[in-house]
Amino acid sequence: MPTPLLIISDAPTSGTGLGRVTKDLATRIAEHLPEVRVATLGYGGPYSSKLPFHQYQMEMSEWVIHNLPEVWSDLAGEQKGIVMTVWDSSRLLWFAHPENCADPILKKFLQESTFSKWGYFPMDATGPHGRLTAILKHTIEGYDRVLAYSKWAEDILRRTLWKKPLVEGLTNLPHGIDTSVFYPRDRVDARAKFGERIGMRNQTGKWLYIPDNFFVVGIVATNQTRKDFGLGIQVVAELAKSRPTLVWIHTDVLERHWSLPALLNDYGLKNHAVTTVPLTDEQMAWCYAACDLTLSVGLGEGFGFAAAESLACGVPTVAPNYGGGELIPKQMLVEPVRMRLEGPYNSFRPVMCATDFAAKAIEVTGKQFDFPTYIDWNVLWPRWERWLRDGIE
Repeated sequence: MPTPLLIISDAPTSGTGLGRVTKDLATRIAEHLPEVRVATLGYGGPYSSKLPFHQYQMEMSEWVIHNLPEVWSDLAGEQKGIVMTVWDSSRLLWFAHPENCADPILKKFLQESTFSKWGYFPMDATGPHGRLTAILKHTIEGYDRVLAYSKWAEDILRRTLWKKPLVEGLTNLPHGIDTSVFYPRDRVDARAKFGERIGMRNQTGKWLYIPDNFFVVGIVATNQTRKDFGLGIQVVAELAKSRPTLVWIHTDVLERHWSLPALLNDYGLKNHAVTTVPLTDEQMAWCYAACDLTLSVGLGEGFGFAAAESLACGVPTVAPNYGGGELIPKQMLVEPVRMRLEGPYNSFRPVMCATDFAAKAIEVTGKQFDFPTYIDWNVLWPRWERWLRDGIE
């Protein structure tokens, strides 16, 4: 009988980075591992009959998933199995150590459960002394098996964790990129049909097109504090001083932690295209193809979807030299001016200089570089398959 595997994360249809990781992993498990019965438990997106696995909807408050007992009973019954979280460890103390769970029914279920707890944590920062802060260490050590996104994250975990079985089994596996969709395309075509492909019209009601003489900069990021849109817009404004420039921004909402309309207005960037509706991978690939360059504005990434996709499409990206930036060619990384501490988990964040970013953007534009093929799903999946099967056996 197949082993039940429940992946807890953002919903696979949510469009978030974690949701996309979950969708890709669950799809490949469903298609290639018949000994596993995989399902997801997520929030932020509807059920899709097009996906080859069952998707449960999360009933959650303060990151505590109250319907986990019912979902696990439906998926596994009395079988033993695996619950794998693809979520920030800061959300999961109640799961890793049930004595901290305030929901009595959920607490009893977790204390009596027979499933293994696996964690694939999207670490985007280190704490003091190159380690995670104590509460995150405590949470992760409540798991049975841990996997890091990157070598950088694995090294932090090795410095942090004391639980010997976790350290002995620790390795890193990045998330893959589908190079059957994300690959270099014709820039002239991408610009001529930019608006037509994504449903965007100009002020006259015609499909938006991008003139070939424009320098186009892409920024793809959710609107959260860690994504430094202020840095990105300052860099674009600097580049726009010397040439006609357009910025394409793809995000989830215009105003939350940053006000994108205010930034664009204050820096005088009239040539812009902002998309907030979900785009398919095919649409995203064509948008990347229209760019001369992308800016990775995350001040630390667990993986960095936008950077990886941009590189796969043959478009250079400029990023801080911190976190999951290890997959980006070194010649595209910018050194921080200094580091600062942030938030309740004592996360170090880089302080970046917009002028340094702009200089690096000019330096790498038009240059040839090698795509890191080890993140191509065709290359990467056999490693994932071995890791999964090793845990199931």
